[in-house]
Order: sequence, then structure tokens, then C-alpha cells
Amino acid sequence: MFKKILLAATPQIGIGTAPKAAFDLVRRHGAELVLYHALPICGDPWSSFEDVVPTEQLVESARRKIAELYADDLKDIPGHTIRVVAGGAHEQLLKIIHTEGVDLVVMGHHRSAMVRPDRMWGVVDTTIRKVCSNVFCPVMVVTDEGPRVADVKRIVMATDFSTPSDSALCYAIQVARTYDAHLDIFHVMDIGQNCPNPEYYMQDMNVFIDRIKERMARRYGKALECVSHSFECWEGVPYAEIIKHARWSEADLVIMAQYSSSEELAKSFIGSTVIQVALSPGCPSLIVNYRARVCM
Repeated sequence: MFKKILLAATPQIGIGTAPKAAFDLVRRHGAELVLYHALPICGDPWSSFEDVVPTEQLVESARRKIAELYADDLKDIPGHTIRVVAGGAHEQLLKIIHTEGVDLVVMGHHRSAMVRPDRMWGVVDTTIRKVCSNVFCPVMVVTDEGPRVADVKRIVMATDFSTPSDSALCYAIQVARTYDAHLDIFHVMDIGQNCPNPEYYMQDMNVFIDRIKERMARRYGKALECVSHSFECWEGVPYAEIIKHARWSEADLVIMAQYSSSEELAKSFIGSTVIQVALSPGCPSLIVNYRARVCM
């Protein structure tokens, strides 16, 4: 399913999280591996790092350190390359993804001891959001140690019945077939965190739940005929309920569509369900950008 996988490597990410997931997937699919790292080199009109150490020397030093750090894991992955660049992280990353035909990007949540009280939940890790908004290939975000991405048995696919969600569902079906996994289609009726939706208080909630499940069966039933699947729905705050459902069902993977109502798609914003789920502790999240897919 995957022929070339890119791992965004950084010392701020534990070896047991995103790197382990990427290595396991490469071995499982016999894919090529690209280890990517961007050096945050910057300067001002008066001075720069180049005045002290040439950029080429810094790049080569970083490449050598990456090779040493992952030496044990790379022994049985002959088809790998290490790409270190100087400059903006996501701009250079996008160039590599598009020019080299990468079909999966694996990223991790930066772990740092530095406290940033000015950073609000939903505005962190903007590189992930910028990458997701500008590539056709899916992006896997891994936050926990020891994910089971090479042996996926249960997948939670979060849908809101939008066109991007339908496209992501087609991809989820492909993943489920590849791994012979059970696919759980899940919808959250958004009760509204700050402004409650009065519609849901006018009659029994089970009426709405049954209606949503019937809609799922009509909309997705034909495409899911050859896949083990189930439909689930309940009310709540979307990102919290998706995380909760994945935990309760012991899911190995959560799949979501990447899209935004924001006019500036490359910017992360408060309330992004996808970003909040992806950066929360739990199983890996696979973010699928919109692409026309035929499966229904």
C-alpha cells in the first residue's frame, strides 16, 4: 500500500513514537524510507550562523547524528535516505513530498521541557497542519510509545458526512482491506461546547442516534460490503468523543479528513477537531487530505 514513507525526524520526538511507527510500516510494506530534518537556521542583517560555521558543515553534522541515532533500526532497511535541509521546515518538506512521490508522511508531537504559556491548545505544532493542508498523501501523527501500526486490527473512521469525509472513508476502506481490519464508522452529534444546540433537547437523543445510523447505512453501505464494519454515533464535543471512542474500542488507528472552514488553510486554529485528536495521547491518527476517490 505504501511505496515511499517519509519520517519527519527530530530529537524532540522519542524513538519509540513516530520513528518506531515509520520503521514498522516500512518493513511491513517493503517501502523506501526518507528521514527528513530541517535545521532552523536563521540570521539577521548583522550576523548569522554562517559567520561561525558553514551551513554545509551543520547539515552534514546533523545527517551524521541522525544516522547514528537510528543506526540499529536502519540496519534492515536498505532503501533509506537521510535528507537534511536548512531553512523553513514545512516549505522544504513539501518540496520533497511532491518531487519524490511520497505516499505517507509520519510525524510526531514535539516533546519539550520548555513551558510555553503563550501557546494555546489547538495552535501548537503548526507544521503538522501546514503539511496536512498542502499534500495529497495522508499524514500519520504518532504521540504514544509503541503504537501497533504494523498490525492494525481495528480502525475508527470519524465522519461528519462532508465531501472530504467521504473521500477519507474511501481511503479508510482501502486501509481496512490491506490489513483485514474492522472499520468502525463513527459520528459525533456536536452538542456545542459554548453554544448548546437546542435541537438535541427537544426529544429523546436515541431518535437522533437511530436516524444518523440509518443515514450511515444508506450512504456508505454499498462501499462497505466487503469490509467488516459497524456504525456508531452519540452526542458530545467531537474531538473528546473521538478520542474516547478510540480508547474504549481499543482502536489501533483513527482516520479523519483534513479540511477547515478557515479561509487560511495553512494556519492552525482553536477548535480544530483533527489537530486536537491527532495531538492527544492515544493511538496514531491518519489525516487524509481531500482527493477525488471513487468507492461508493
